[in-house]
Amino acid sequence: MSLKDKLNQVTRRDFLKGVSAVGATAAVYGCGGSGDGGKTYMEEDEENRLTPPAITETTIMGGTPHNCGGRCVSKYYVKDGVVKRITTDEREDKSISEGDNPQYRSCVRCHSRKQWFYRNDRILYPLKQTGERGDVNGFVRISWEQAFTEISAKMQNVIGRYGAKGIHSIYSSGDQTGWARNSLHRLLNILGGYTYYYTDYSFPALEHVAPFVEGKSNYLPSGNSYQDALRSDRVVMWGFNPSEMIQACNASYYLTQIKERGVPFTFVDTRVSKTSALLADEYISIMPCTDAALIMAMLYHLLKNHLTSLDVPFITTYMYGFFDTGNTFVTGRAANAAYTVPDGGSLSAFIMGDDTYLVDQGFNSGLSIYPDSIGYNVNTDDDLYGKAVRIWGQDAKTPEWAEKITGVPAAKIREFAEMYLNERVNTFIGGGYQRHTESEQAIWLHRVLSVVTKNFGAEGRGSGYPVSNTSVSAPSQLLSNSNSVVLTDLYDPSKVTSLDYVPTAQRYNMPVFVIPDAVDNAGTGKSRWNDGQVKAIHEGFGKIIFAPGGNIMVNQSGDVNYNWEIFSDRTKCEMIVTLDHFMTASASISDYILPATMQGEKPGALTSTEGVLRVNKVHDIPGEVMDEYSIMAGIAEKLGVQAQFLDGYPAGQEGMEARLQAGWEAANLTTKYGMTYDEWVEQGIATLHGTYDASSYKITHLAFRNDPVASPLNSASGKFEAFCGNMVEDYEARHHDNIDTSTTDSGGAATLYNLGEIYTAGTGSSTGRRYLYPIPMYIPAVEGKHAVDITNATDEMCHDDPLGLKAKGYTYTLHTWHMMYRSHSTLNNIAYLNECYKQDADGNAAFLDPERDWTEGVWDDGVYESIWMSPSDAVSIGVQTGDRVLISNDRGKMYASVIVTNRVRPTIIHIGQGAWFKKNSSGIDVGGCANTVVTARPSRICKGMTSANDTRVKIEKA
Repeated sequence: MSLKDKLNQVTRRDFLKGVSAVGATAAVYGCGGSGDGGKTYMEEDEENRLTPPAITETTIMGGTPHNCGGRCVSKYYVKDGVVKRITTDEREDKSISEGDNPQYRSCVRCHSRKQWFYRNDRILYPLKQTGERGDVNGFVRISWEQAFTEISAKMQNVIGRYGAKGIHSIYSSGDQTGWARNSLHRLLNILGGYTYYYTDYSFPALEHVAPFVEGKSNYLPSGNSYQDALRSDRVVMWGFNPSEMIQACNASYYLTQIKERGVPFTFVDTRVSKTSALLADEYISIMPCTDAALIMAMLYHLLKNHLTSLDVPFITTYMYGFFDTGNTFVTGRAANAAYTVPDGGSLSAFIMGDDTYLVDQGFNSGLSIYPDSIGYNVNTDDDLYGKAVRIWGQDAKTPEWAEKITGVPAAKIREFAEMYLNERVNTFIGGGYQRHTESEQAIWLHRVLSVVTKNFGAEGRGSGYPVSNTSVSAPSQLLSNSNSVVLTDLYDPSKVTSLDYVPTAQRYNMPVFVIPDAVDNAGTGKSRWNDGQVKAIHEGFGKIIFAPGGNIMVNQSGDVNYNWEIFSDRTKCEMIVTLDHFMTASASISDYILPATMQGEKPGALTSTEGVLRVNKVHDIPGEVMDEYSIMAGIAEKLGVQAQFLDGYPAGQEGMEARLQAGWEAANLTTKYGMTYDEWVEQGIATLHGTYDASSYKITHLAFRNDPVASPLNSASGKFEAFCGNMVEDYEARHHDNIDTSTTDSGGAATLYNLGEIYTAGTGSSTGRRYLYPIPMYIPAVEGKHAVDITNATDEMCHDDPLGLKAKGYTYTLHTWHMMYRSHSTLNNIAYLNECYKQDADGNAAFLDPERDWTEGVWDDGVYESIWMSPSDAVSIGVQTGDRVLISNDRGKMYASVIVTNRVRPTIIHIGQGAWFKKNSSGIDVGGCANTVVTARPSRICKGMTSANDTRVKIEKA
């Protein structure tokens, strides 16, 4: 019997009977009299009480995770193959003090899965585009047989002309089980391989800087575990919003316990996020893209006013290149000219500028050699060619200097620096502050600050992205095989002194963010962004693109209209095959859409904090939808390689299950987790909680700090690198000319100052200006803004405007964040979630009525993606909460709905990323996709995504 039927059994007579009994008893009891000696409420007969109906559905534990970091447990109530109800983890819940074994509770995202499973716009059968790409009316239904036949034939055609390197697997993260990507890659590797990418859209700068500055084995600049913060004097959350983005399942749970134990929290952010509203004892509001200036001013204050309190031998033991003097390599690392710090070339010399204090104290051998400005490594027809922005190489980076840039008062900067010096601080960093055109600098400087203040590698002292206490692992799907495509032309190893400290991936792939540029210019020797690796890419790159569960092409990558133009051109890319559930913007530009299973329609596994989550099949697969393993097996059959693809395992979900179980047994996970495979499937999760305690909380770089000689970092010097010649050489090895011959300082200087020279293997010793220097610095973002721009537009510290955006009326900065109601673009079409934050002009909640007549809107008429705006900006524009505005720049136009709030700075507007791009008949995006107006220009060094906070726009009431 269903829950609805059970509820229907509670009749009105039953209800009134129970209510009358309760009411009568309450009346007697409430009057205080024993009266006739009748029963009290607590003595009422059980038969007269209302009782909830019994739950008769089958319950299935597990998860249906997204690419959000959460990866939580849900409990599904299923009847006749249909999900009736979703709750969450109901295991025993133990706090840190009780033994640290928490439930893995799911949030509104996973609780909305029923609406996701059964949406009536689900793609239920294969589709083929018969018209121009992007024309949804051109799609026709075809059979799986036809899809497999035509796709395989085109694959054979392209491989025959260009080899396997004519097929590209584009970035995707929608299928967190891994079956989509891994099954595709297994098939392509059987055929000879495919082209790929390095870094990702989430952490490009973090992933690039960490291997050079902290050692090649470091994927991210990692901090300590959350639990270690119990031993801190303070927690600093720097651009980090884990409670809303759901960085890890129990991030908020642990952070709340830490706060309840009395550890104060300081937040450095551009808006008052949900996490800061929950936890902050102190909030430091900072202008977007200016974090590097804040850290440099903090370091200046410590050097100038607290030098005697700094442990200089400690700094030189653990960090290379902070001072001109005292720089040594750990035992076994041969010092060489490439990595020798020139006089005046250290980071501290740059921070001090023309201040002689450290020279006088004997720590530096000369004043800063670095110029006052820096140019852009771009094509001659780029609007930035010949332009330069100030980096103040000859000026002291004082707190007063930084105040005008960041908006943080100079007194607060000094106080903040002294707090780091005098207290045990755990700094947890997020990813948002590294998504702009100069994204790498602040990340680099954060590690420097942690060493100078001793806040790394010790109890209560850490800096970086939070880590787990244990090393968890999931059962392999046993699909991996060798990719024979190796693009050796993308890297010149002769320009690197030692390849031992360079990540392998970037020597044979391109950054993910420049893939559209590569598709556009493959084989021409050109690049829109003058990217060296794009210019070196072969003819035929990207002739076929597979998108295994992603919405990157024309939604999640910067400048949607630019990407649309590229991917809609069949002369550049001859076939696009997308595996998806809905008609997303990227799916709409495909040639074939293959309806793939959702999480919850197939078995799977993935790690989650201290455990491994089981993804169980919880409901029947609708229509002709097929799992990705079977889809690739079907293509493999047409190519004559199905037997090799299956490799002795069964086809279909029987084979998927068999592979997972074999992977579990091969890794001996029964011993690791203390449960069998079947028990794990039944319970939905296996964890390592209870295998650690306070004595074994994860402390990143603990071994290095305890013995830097015996446990050196895998960097060129064996230490953290404030001066990193290896990173510069890698940039040059990726075919980038690093000597700037097109710009000079304002005074005409075209070389380094104070007779400075910098050596690299590729350029030798040179006095020339560079596009990339071996130290971090504050470089104003291309479309950024300083705090003083708002208060005094004529101040000499106003942000440089190399693109002339002020004259175009682009006075507002658009900033994006990861909101609670989507996971990137996944779940964007779930009405239940949109009702939580979208309103129409009358204040009514948005709700997508599937029966409504079509309009040019996405939700109800008058409902658009919302933006946060300060009250002063709202007055200036003449809008209030609920009003529609038009946001525009040279790249596109979009409608949005206003939310007026004091939680953001004036002239900075905020919008959640991930909304689906949808143009109306006037060419205006009514879906509210932030990437409609953000730039596709990659960042300076890692060439990463720049869309979070480096976008200038115009706003007007519409």
